[in-house]
Amino acid sequence: MIASVGGSSALSPVPNRDKRRRVLDVGRELASESDAERVLERVLGEARAITGARYAALGVLDDERLELKHFLTAGVDAATQRAIGQRPRGRGVLGVLIIDPRPLRRADIAQHPDSYGFPPGHPPMRSFLGVPILIGVEAWGNLCLAEKQDECEFTDADEEAAVMLAQWAARAIENSRA
Repeated sequence: MIASVGGSSALSPVPNRDKRRRVLDVGRELASESDAERVLERVLGEARAITGARYAALGVLDDERLELKHFLTAGVDAATQRAIGQRPRGRGVLGVLIIDPRPLRRADIAQHPDSYGFPPGHPPMRSFLGVPILIGVEAWGNLCLAEKQDECEFTDADEEAAVMLAQWAARAIENSRA
């Protein structure tokens, strides 16, 4: 599975009044996509564009749903990827999303009681928004966004858009399995 999509350029967020329309348009397009990898790439890119997040990641859970088996990113260049080293497995705040698959939004991720911090070479990140990707009632993975541009933290509208994108991703993944 892919490791990284897109570069590290900053994106301007979609205005709140346009977020729902954009997510609905994306959802219609994803519903007809049969390639799961393309779906995940598109979700990462759209999540960044719609929310104005500098970084996006999508974690796919292992079969036991205990840790991440795949971790896809957007907004982190290849050199930074190499400097960071091993991909996350689902500890710290990412582990919270696995144990308790509900939206999690923080103005400063380091202030979360389960935060482990970042490995050497990792870009600085403060604001964070993570939402589960549920297939049926089971967690399949999570969509995470970090470093909200032009504002200090993610908004209710950003969370709503991320939840809707996660739902579209789940539906497209189900369709690709059929």
